[in-house]
Order: sequence, then C-alpha cells, then structure tokens
Amino acid sequence: MQPTQFTLPVTLPEDETLDSFFSPSLHPAVDYIRQYLAQPAGKAPLYLFGASGCGKSHLLYAACVQAQEMGLTSQLLALEHWQQLDARVLDDLEHLDLVCLDNVQAIATDLSWQTAVFDLYNRMAEQGNCLIIVANQAPAQLGLQLADLVSRLQACTSFQLRLLSDADKQLLLQHKAHLRGMELSSDVARYLLNRQQRDIRALLAILDALDQASIVHQRKITIPFVKAVLADDE
Repeated sequence: MQPTQFTLPVTLPEDETLDSFFSPSLHPAVDYIRQYLAQPAGKAPLYLFGASGCGKSHLLYAACVQAQEMGLTSQLLALEHWQQLDARVLDDLEHLDLVCLDNVQAIATDLSWQTAVFDLYNRMAEQGNCLIIVANQAPAQLGLQLADLVSRLQACTSFQLRLLSDADKQLLLQHKAHLRGMELSSDVARYLLNRQQRDIRALLAILDALDQASIVHQRKITIPFVKAVLADDE
C-alpha cells in the first residue's frame, strides 16, 4: 500500500504544512493534530469548522502532509464532489491511519452519504485510527438529516477557525513572503490588501506572481514594481 492514497485527484499544496499555518496566536488545533497523529488511541476525532478562507483546508492538507512524513497511510476526500462518487468509496477506509473528510456540509441533503460517514466514524473509532472532519459550521447547524451523525460530530474534539483581520492578513502576506525568501515591506503588504481581493488564496496567488516576476526581472518588491506586474496581468 502506498503511504498516501487519494480517491479524488487532490494535489497537496507544497507550502501548506503545520509549520506554515499562520494564526495571530498559536492555534491549539495545530498541536492537537500533531499529538493525534502520533498517538490516536484514546483521542476523539477532530472536527474543524469556520467560514471559507479561515484556514480549514490548510490544516486538512497539512495533516495529510504530516502523516506522509511520518510514514502513515492517509486519504483525503472532498465531499463537495459527493455526487460524482458512490458512498461505498468509504468502505474499508478504517484500515488507513488517517482519513480526512472536507466540506461535510455538502452531504446535508443525502441520507445515504450521511449514513456512510456515520458508519465510517464508528469503524475508525473501533480501529483506533485518525479521522479529521471539516465543515463550515458547527454540527448542529449543518442541517444533517441523520441525528446519530450529528451526535457523533458533536462528540469530536472541535476547533472553530476564525477569519483573519486585515492586520492579520498583512502579517500573513509578510510571513508567506518570508517563507518564499522574499522581502515584503509593510507598505507593500498594505497596498496589496487595499488594492486587491481580500480572499487569502487570491492574495497568495498574487504573491506567487510577484515572486516569479521579481526573479525574472531581478527586482525588489516595491509598490511601483507591484503596480507594473499587476497591470501586465490585467
């Protein structure tokens, strides 16, 4: 069996690791994931929830990367694609060290999928393996039809992730730039926030474009340079 398996074509972002997760203060979910993967016995499954852009997917990908580095088997399923799959795809996953289910709110209208997730939860618990579930709201607010699944999700160790403030997004941009070996001044970071989309993934895509352009042109990242690069992209 390969160390990591994916039912859907999922590519893990190279820079989305536990170490690179940005939070204004150390988020307890990061330590929980590390401890959970190292010693799952006796620990409840993990449930992460919050609005789009708060970092849930980052932590989910990071958990898979961490598992891979530890030599553990893992599988990530993005449930927003549930209509393309048969619920039986969850069969036998309890034998993997880690199973991650993203966007569980997507199956709120399908009882067969909810039953399959409920059964998987129970089998993972029996095997003592890791299960991480991600959604946009707390279990009671998901609108799930299967009360037993809601009860199981409520029994998880839960962490709510919150959206970053503009000041936090500025620090995030500078942090990500530093990881790329770039120097991003506060003025440039503020300019990007004030002139571009506030969505984190869109901002990071712009950061990648600036990184590539600075390498090609051998230029520092200044506001005039940013204006020139972004004008070329329009």
